Amino acid sequence: MKTMKPFFLVCVSLIISAMTHYQLAMASGTMSEKDISNVKKADVVSEDDKKRLSIAAGLLANYEIAAKKLIGDLDVETSTSESISNQAKELISLSEEVISSAQFRLPQCKEYLEKSLVLKKQLQKISHENLEKDYHHDGALPKAPTECYHTKDLFVHPATVIVLTRDDTTLNEKTKSSINSEITEVLAHIELVRQLVIY
Repeated sequence: MKTMKPFFLVCVSLIISAMTHYQLAMASGTMSEKDISNVKKADVVSEDDKKRLSIAAGLLANYEIAAKKLIGDLDVETSTSESISNQAKELISLSEEVISSAQFRLPQCKEYLEKSLVLKKQLQKISHENLEKDYHHDGALPKAPTECYHTKDLFVHPATVIVLTRDDTTLNEKTKSSINSEITEVLAHIELVRQLVIY
Protein backbone atom coordinates (compact mmCIF):
# COMPACT_ATOMS: atom_id res chain seq x y z
CA MET A 1 0.00 0.00 0.00
CA LYS A 2 2.90 2.36 0.76
CA THR A 3 4.28 1.99 -2.78
CA MET A 4 0.92 3.02 -4.26
CA LYS A 5 1.11 6.51 -2.76
CA PRO A 6 4.36 7.56 -4.54
CA PHE A 7 3.08 5.99 -7.78
CA PHE A 8 -0.18 7.94 -7.45
CA LEU A 9 1.71 11.18 -6.79
CA VAL A 10 3.93 10.62 -9.84
CA CYS A 11 0.82 10.04 -12.00
CA VAL A 12 -0.86 13.18 -10.70
CA SER A 13 2.35 15.15 -11.25
CA LEU A 14 2.61 13.89 -14.85
CA ILE A 15 -1.02 14.78 -15.57
CA ILE A 16 -0.59 18.29 -14.15
CA SER A 17 2.62 18.75 -16.15
CA ALA A 18 0.92 17.60 -19.38
CA MET A 19 -2.01 19.96 -18.77
CA THR A 20 0.34 22.86 -18.13
CA HIS A 21 2.26 22.21 -21.36
CA TYR A 22 -1.03 21.94 -23.27
CA GLN A 23 -2.26 25.26 -21.82
CA LEU A 24 1.03 26.97 -22.69
CA ALA A 25 0.90 25.62 -26.23
CA MET A 26 -2.68 26.84 -26.65
CA ALA A 27 -1.88 30.22 -25.05
CA SER A 28 1.04 30.79 -27.38
CA GLY A 29 -1.18 30.01 -30.35
CA THR A 30 1.40 27.85 -32.09
CA MET A 31 0.72 27.19 -35.76
CA SER A 32 1.95 24.49 -38.10
CA GLU A 33 3.06 25.19 -41.66
CA LYS A 34 -0.25 23.75 -42.82
CA ASP A 35 -2.15 26.10 -40.48
CA ILE A 36 -0.21 29.07 -41.85
CA SER A 37 -0.85 28.10 -45.47
CA ASN A 38 -4.60 27.83 -44.73
CA VAL A 39 -4.89 31.34 -43.29
CA LYS A 40 -7.15 33.62 -45.31
CA LYS A 41 -5.20 36.69 -46.49
CA ALA A 42 -6.10 39.74 -48.52
CA ASP A 43 -4.53 39.65 -51.96
CA VAL A 44 -1.61 41.94 -52.62
CA VAL A 45 -2.50 43.43 -55.98
CA SER A 46 -1.60 47.09 -56.29
CA GLU A 47 1.82 48.68 -56.15
CA ASP A 48 0.65 50.54 -53.03
CA ASP A 49 -0.12 47.21 -51.33
CA LYS A 50 3.30 45.85 -52.26
CA LYS A 51 5.01 48.99 -51.01
CA ARG A 52 3.03 48.87 -47.75
CA LEU A 53 4.13 45.28 -47.08
CA SER A 54 7.71 46.08 -48.01
CA ILE A 55 7.72 48.87 -45.41
CA ALA A 56 6.13 46.51 -42.87
CA ALA A 57 8.86 43.94 -43.56
CA GLY A 58 11.52 46.56 -42.81
CA LEU A 59 9.73 47.63 -39.63
CA LEU A 60 9.50 44.03 -38.50
CA ALA A 61 13.25 43.61 -39.04
CA ASN A 62 13.86 46.81 -37.05
CA TYR A 63 11.57 45.50 -34.32
CA GLU A 64 13.60 42.30 -34.06
CA ILE A 65 16.88 44.23 -33.81
CA ALA A 66 15.46 46.63 -31.20
CA ALA A 67 14.01 43.74 -29.14
CA LYS A 68 17.36 41.94 -29.08
CA LYS A 69 19.09 45.19 -28.08
CA LEU A 70 16.63 45.64 -25.21
CA ILE A 71 17.44 42.16 -23.91
CA GLY A 72 21.16 42.88 -24.18
CA ASP A 73 20.76 46.18 -22.34
CA LEU A 74 19.26 44.39 -19.34
CA ASP A 75 22.80 43.19 -18.56
CA VAL A 76 24.32 46.67 -18.82
CA GLU A 77 24.88 48.12 -15.35
CA THR A 78 24.05 51.66 -16.43
CA SER A 79 20.63 50.68 -17.81
CA THR A 80 17.78 52.30 -15.97
CA SER A 81 14.09 51.63 -15.70
CA GLU A 82 13.51 54.73 -17.83
CA SER A 83 15.92 53.67 -20.60
CA ILE A 84 14.38 50.19 -20.81
CA SER A 85 10.89 51.72 -20.84
CA ASN A 86 11.90 54.03 -23.69
CA GLN A 87 13.15 51.05 -25.70
CA ALA A 88 9.81 49.31 -25.07
CA LYS A 89 8.01 52.44 -26.32
CA GLU A 90 10.04 52.22 -29.53
CA LEU A 91 8.89 48.61 -29.94
CA ILE A 92 5.28 49.70 -29.42
CA SER A 93 5.61 52.34 -32.17
CA LEU A 94 7.09 49.79 -34.57
CA SER A 95 4.40 47.24 -33.69
CA GLU A 96 1.59 49.71 -34.40
CA GLU A 97 2.82 50.09 -37.98
CA VAL A 98 3.09 46.32 -38.42
CA ILE A 99 -0.39 45.90 -36.92
CA SER A 100 -1.76 48.35 -39.49
CA SER A 101 -0.42 46.10 -42.26
CA ALA A 102 -1.75 43.02 -40.47
CA GLN A 103 -5.23 44.56 -40.38
CA PHE A 104 -5.05 44.95 -44.15
CA ARG A 105 -3.57 41.49 -44.83
CA LEU A 106 -5.64 39.61 -42.22
CA PRO A 107 -9.04 41.35 -42.28
CA GLN A 108 -10.42 38.72 -39.88
CA CYS A 109 -8.08 40.20 -37.24
CA LYS A 110 -9.07 43.85 -37.69
CA GLU A 111 -11.38 44.26 -34.67
CA TYR A 112 -9.22 42.10 -32.41
CA LEU A 113 -6.10 44.14 -33.21
CA GLU A 114 -7.97 47.46 -32.85
CA LYS A 115 -9.15 46.45 -29.37
CA SER A 116 -5.59 45.39 -28.48
CA LEU A 117 -4.29 48.87 -29.24
CA VAL A 118 -6.69 50.35 -26.64
CA LEU A 119 -4.16 49.13 -24.07
CA LYS A 120 -1.84 52.02 -25.03
CA LYS A 121 -4.19 54.52 -23.35
CA GLN A 122 -4.20 52.47 -20.14
CA LEU A 123 -0.45 52.01 -19.61
CA GLN A 124 -0.19 54.62 -16.85
CA LYS A 125 -2.84 52.99 -14.68
CA ILE A 126 -3.48 49.35 -15.63
CA SER A 127 -2.19 46.78 -13.16
CA HIS A 128 0.19 44.08 -14.33
CA GLU A 129 -2.39 41.48 -13.26
CA ASN A 130 -5.17 43.06 -15.35
CA LEU A 131 -2.85 43.47 -18.32
CA GLU A 132 -2.07 39.75 -18.17
CA LYS A 133 -5.73 38.78 -17.85
CA ASP A 134 -7.19 41.24 -20.37
CA TYR A 135 -4.51 41.41 -23.08
CA HIS A 136 -2.12 38.45 -22.75
CA HIS A 137 -5.00 36.03 -22.14
CA ASP A 138 -7.50 38.05 -24.20
CA GLY A 139 -10.07 38.71 -21.44
CA ALA A 140 -10.85 42.17 -22.86
CA LEU A 141 -10.60 41.13 -26.51
CA PRO A 142 -13.12 39.63 -28.92
CA LYS A 143 -12.69 36.05 -30.08
CA ALA A 144 -10.37 35.80 -33.06
CA PRO A 145 -8.54 33.15 -35.08
CA THR A 146 -5.11 31.99 -33.89
CA GLU A 147 -3.29 33.97 -36.57
CA CYS A 148 -4.34 37.24 -34.92
CA TYR A 149 -2.63 36.42 -31.63
CA HIS A 150 0.94 36.63 -32.89
CA THR A 151 0.71 40.17 -34.24
CA LYS A 152 -1.09 41.36 -31.10
CA ASP A 153 1.82 40.12 -29.01
CA LEU A 154 4.23 42.46 -30.83
CA PHE A 155 2.31 45.22 -29.06
CA VAL A 156 1.31 43.60 -25.76
CA HIS A 157 4.74 42.33 -24.66
CA PRO A 158 6.53 45.70 -24.84
CA ALA A 159 3.45 47.27 -23.21
CA THR A 160 4.00 44.82 -20.36
CA VAL A 161 7.63 45.95 -20.12
CA ILE A 162 6.42 49.53 -19.73
CA VAL A 163 4.12 48.49 -16.87
CA LEU A 164 6.90 46.46 -15.22
CA THR A 165 9.34 49.39 -15.35
CA ARG A 166 6.62 51.76 -14.17
CA ASP A 167 6.03 49.58 -11.11
CA ASP A 168 9.74 49.03 -10.36
CA THR A 169 11.79 52.15 -10.95
CA THR A 170 14.85 50.43 -9.40
CA LEU A 171 14.90 47.76 -12.13
CA ASN A 172 15.67 44.92 -9.73
CA GLU A 173 16.75 41.44 -10.85
CA LYS A 174 13.24 39.99 -10.65
CA THR A 175 11.92 42.76 -12.93
CA LYS A 176 14.84 42.28 -15.33
CA SER A 177 14.08 38.57 -15.48
CA SER A 178 10.39 39.27 -16.21
CA ILE A 179 11.32 41.76 -18.93
CA ASN A 180 13.73 39.25 -20.46
CA SER A 181 10.93 36.66 -20.56
CA GLU A 182 8.48 39.11 -22.15
CA ILE A 183 10.83 40.14 -24.94
CA THR A 184 12.21 36.63 -25.51
CA GLU A 185 8.65 35.39 -25.94
CA VAL A 186 7.74 38.11 -28.43
CA LEU A 187 10.88 37.36 -30.45
CA ALA A 188 9.50 33.84 -30.89
CA HIS A 189 6.43 35.33 -32.64
CA ILE A 190 8.28 37.44 -35.20
CA GLU A 191 8.87 34.79 -37.86
CA LEU A 192 5.23 33.74 -37.68
CA VAL A 193 4.12 37.35 -38.10
CA ARG A 194 6.46 37.64 -41.08
CA GLN A 195 4.88 34.57 -42.69
CA LEU A 196 1.33 35.66 -41.88
CA VAL A 197 1.53 39.32 -42.83
CA ILE A 198 4.41 39.84 -45.25
CA TYR A 199 4.58 36.69 -47.42
